[in-house]
Parts: sequence; C-alpha cells; structure tokens
Amino acid sequence: MLYNSSVDLYFVDSVLIFLLSEVSNLFFCAIILLLLFYFKTLNLTEVIFWFGGFASIIIMAPFIQDLFPDSGGYLRCVRDLKDNLSFDEIGCQASIAAESESFQFLNFKRSVPAVYYSIIPIPSISTIMSLAFINKIYLLFLYIFLRNRINNNEMKFYLLLLFFFPTILLYSTTGLREILILIVQSFLLITIIERKWIPSIVLIFLLASVKTQNAAVFLILFSGTLIFRSDKSFSYLFVFSILFCLTVFTYEREILDVINYFRIGFLKENYMIPLSGIVIEYESILSLMINSPLLFLKGIFSPGFGMSGLNIIFFPESILYVALFIWGAKRSNYFSESLNWLVFITGLVGIILNLIVVDNDSTYLRYRFTFTYLLMFHLLLFMGKKETKQPTEIGKTLHQF
Repeated sequence: MLYNSSVDLYFVDSVLIFLLSEVSNLFFCAIILLLLFYFKTLNLTEVIFWFGGFASIIIMAPFIQDLFPDSGGYLRCVRDLKDNLSFDEIGCQASIAAESESFQFLNFKRSVPAVYYSIIPIPSISTIMSLAFINKIYLLFLYIFLRNRINNNEMKFYLLLLFFFPTILLYSTTGLREILILIVQSFLLITIIERKWIPSIVLIFLLASVKTQNAAVFLILFSGTLIFRSDKSFSYLFVFSILFCLTVFTYEREILDVINYFRIGFLKENYMIPLSGIVIEYESILSLMINSPLLFLKGIFSPGFGMSGLNIIFFPESILYVALFIWGAKRSNYFSESLNWLVFITGLVGIILNLIVVDNDSTYLRYRFTFTYLLMFHLLLFMGKKETKQPTEIGKTLHQF
C-alpha cells in the first residue's frame, strides 16, 4: 500500500502521493486490459476505449473530487476493513436506517460496498479517487458479460459507446456505490429473465444490502416474471398488474410512510427543510399513479434546461438517451413482448420513486442512472439477440467482436 495508515485519506492536492497512487493503479488496470487482449476477450478497439476510461480518472480528478464528498466515507470503510478485518468505525457498521411504528430495517450502506471493493487487489487505496479504479474494473467485466450476450456487432458497438456516456463515465470516476448498484441490478435482470431462481434470490438480497429501495422495486420484475409468468403473455401481465395495484392500495399507508420518511430525511440532509419546518407529505398513492407519466418525463429530463454544469452536461444527454431509446424500441418492436413491458415498468417505478423522494438534482442523477442505463442495457440485449442481419460498417470497425 502506498499510504500512511495514520493519515485518514489523501486528496488531489497532495500531488506527488496522488500521482504515485493512481498511476500505479492505472498500470495495474493496463495489465488487466493486456491480459484480456492476449486471451482475445477484448479486441484492440475495446482496449483503447477502456484504457481511456481508466486514464480519465486521473484527468478528471481535479475537477470532480469536491463534488462527491461521500466518496471519502466509502474509502475509509475499505481501509478500515483491510486494516482490521472488521469494521471498527461507527460509520461503517450496520445500523438501523429507519425506525418507526410502521417499519425498520438494517442499513449496510457502506459496509457491504467496502467488502465488494476489497475483493479487487489494486496497488493503492491512498486517495479519494482510488476506489474509482475498482468501479471501472467491475464495470469492465459487466461490459464483457453483457457483450457476450449480444449477437449483433452493431449493437455491441452501441453497448461500448453507452459505457462512455457522460453520466456513467462521471460516476464510474468516483468511489461511490452507484456503479456497484448498477452492476448488481444488471446481473439480477439477466438472472430473472433467464428464470434462474436461486441466483435471482441471492442477488435480490445483495441488492437490498446495498440499496434497499432498489431491491423493493426489483421485486416487481422478480414476482412478475418468476411467480406470475408475466413474461409469457400479456394476459398474465394484465393479471399481475391488477394484483400489484391491489397490493399497493392495501398497504398504501405503510408505503406512503416509507416514502415520506426518506423524502424528509433527504431534505434534512441537504438543509432544504422550509423555515416553517412544515413539509408537505404525499397522502395518496392514487394521485401519484395518475401523475406518473408526467413524473416519469420530469425524471427522465431532469435537471432540465439551464446554464449550470449539471444542466449543460445532463440535459443534452437525457435528450440523446430518450431519442436513442425511442429509435431502438421502434426498430426492434420492443414493446411487442410482455417481458419488455415488465422491465420498462420496473425502470419507470424506480425513476419515479427516486424523483419523489430526492429533491437534490445531483443526488437524484446518481440514483436515476442505475435505472435509465439498465433500461438501455436491456434494449440493446433485446436488439442484439433479435437482429441477425449482416454487420454494418460501424460493426466492421470493431474487428469482428
């Protein structure tokens, strides 16, 4: 390790330590890429793309290290685990995330990601950007996993480009857990579609340990596919939808309590509670359902048009994302299958749920992309399996994936 255990963590301002630490990590990642190239798991185009992705961590570090202060918390937990083989810091231990008369559950927000991060033996975890290399490595293997399930070269190339869209490029250049969440959700999506019960159940619990609310959303896809077989026909999907709505209305009060609890918690965390101290709470599931199309559009295009950094980067990307999704869905007749509707509904619920809970744009964007990119992954997988025409000129540039 290239750090002094008596030092909490280093920032980019410690230029020499930062370069020693992260250049060694970049060298480690380059070795991984060369091995994958040697064993023909990646081609030259992919190696160049992914080396650029790893190098972008060092290039972007001075500009983004102050944007995500939470990264330091995850890094401390990884170091705590490596130093002590346990979590001695209070912030890294499991705790009750919410406790009231209606609900309570354990929070493993930092401890479980620390375990995942510790699996990858990178040379250094000295600076606030070190965990980004682990995020990128995990993301690289997710790319290989998804690409190997696509038969069409053109769709493979689009998948590669998708991994370098601004949002995923930015959040994989930090030490935050959102990349881990996206990866677990992607594996969970595949195992559910392939009707693998045991792996799906294990992944549901893994997702719940990292992001409980996302696991709750994925129960829609899990139960709809593996229990009600809604992926087999629209008739089954209709029956499942009716039963799902009845369940939601039956437990309306409990669901609203959870939503309002987290919404108020986020407002407090970002010092957004009104001076009056009164926060208007959601009181009707029906009103949320009626407004869901508008909420979905608002969530997809958030943070909207503007001149701030977030708006300039993410609003054009949102427009591009929607245009590509509509193009791909129309080209592949995506909504002709009930399974695709179920996946889309799962993503829709996840996007809306995060929108009504989180009022801070930067935080919401982190939570949203784990669902938006999942939808695009599934669309490309669907198109890649369905289309069998000869590779296009774009596909040929990949040197025969």
